[in-house]
Amino acid sequence: MDCKKHSADILMEIQEIHQKLEKQCASDYRINEIILFAYPFRRVRINATVNKSPEKSIQQIYSVLLKTILEGYTKEDDLIKFLGLHKEDFILRELYFLRERGFADLTSGNWIVTDQGKDFIKDNSILKILEEEEFEFLFDTVSNEIVLKEFRLNSQKDIENKLSSEFDFEHKSPEILNDKNEQLSDIYKRQNNGKAYLVDYDKSKILFDKKECNDYYLIEYIPRKGKENELEPFIEVRNFDKEITLEKRITKVLSKKYPAILYQFSNSERTALAEIEEDDYEVLDEFQTSVTPQTNISTTETLSVWETQAKFEEALKTVTNKILIESPWIKKATLNYIQSIENALGKGIAVIILYGIESNDEHHFGTIEKLRSLERKYSKSFHLIHLPTHFQNKNNYQMTGTHRKLVIKDDEYYIQGSFNFLSFNKKEGQKIANEESILINNKVIDKWKTVIKEYELDDKILDGKQKYGG
Repeated sequence: MDCKKHSADILMEIQEIHQKLEKQCASDYRINEIILFAYPFRRVRINATVNKSPEKSIQQIYSVLLKTILEGYTKEDDLIKFLGLHKEDFILRELYFLRERGFADLTSGNWIVTDQGKDFIKDNSILKILEEEEFEFLFDTVSNEIVLKEFRLNSQKDIENKLSSEFDFEHKSPEILNDKNEQLSDIYKRQNNGKAYLVDYDKSKILFDKKECNDYYLIEYIPRKGKENELEPFIEVRNFDKEITLEKRITKVLSKKYPAILYQFSNSERTALAEIEEDDYEVLDEFQTSVTPQTNISTTETLSVWETQAKFEEALKTVTNKILIESPWIKKATLNYIQSIENALGKGIAVIILYGIESNDEHHFGTIEKLRSLERKYSKSFHLIHLPTHFQNKNNYQMTGTHRKLVIKDDEYYIQGSFNFLSFNKKEGQKIANEESILINNKVIDKWKTVIKEYELDDKILDGKQKYGG
């Protein structure tokens, strides 16, 4: 994008984007907003110790040396003569390098090839060498995550909508890299296509640190008239530059802040959200008109991280009929709840778990296997549904999983917010990111119906008295 574009040019571009996306929009949705905004990063560079494969030419030399030894030229003089070398040649000195790495050994004046050396002959890439190099990456100041720098950051200086940083540190502060070892290692490995690995780095000596932004479009989709009670509005972030690949990740980050994020950028009428208070942005559809009027008085309760965790544990222990749990990831934390889930199943209670998100589908599979074992044992009442697979089977290509965190207990209440029910595994006193949930005891039956219909779940998963209102 040209950094000197005027407002008229931007407006024209937004109109073109609207026309293009409207044609691709799902039939039940329409575009309500397209907003250009700047997303904040820090571009950071550090000195890193890395583990790399040597150049292919030297790999071939190592392979020739080891193969020659295997052919019977085990004496150094015989090896020198056969290969046409001199004792002063650097190539011969590489034998001692191979010895240090455990690929060869010298015993009673004879060279031998170790088992590791034989493996190297079959696959030269297993040899790694420590090197020092500069490593540059991006720090996402909204999500507190390390991001692969695979594009040139580009932002208009006078752009009106600028997203504020939530994690702002002093220039070259070591705090930027606190608890980032795993993220840095993953990013470096991706940058090198799995052929090199980050071993160590000195976070106290950051070489370069600069605040920068990149421009994106924030697009809001809302249900068309008549679909407001069945579907929820949502947002996505687009760049319209094929070289930029962060849109999906930023969409996830900002979806947690929707619709509050839109109120920061726009004063226009929120067609589907006019009566939503900013602090309750996680529970949008509960304040819309219900298809089936319910007379109970609406009450909501804001829960802290620890209150949410305690309420979830309580829900599993006190559920009497049915419970639904929706969470993007299943991690080891779920093991804390396995016994409560099995106790509920043993009483004939329906348990539905919805999980998975296509672009970030990382789970603890040992835990999932325990859940699958329960599903086999209680096949009529336990439904473990991997949403990306579920949507593929339904030929639903509009949805690729879930980032929503939701628990519905009986027809009594539901909890929705940012708390990851099946992956949060912290204890009070440990450092955590601030999270918040809302407990709602109104229109719970409608919530059941909305989720069942939205995800095209077979209505038969709830039988008899487990049906809504049962």
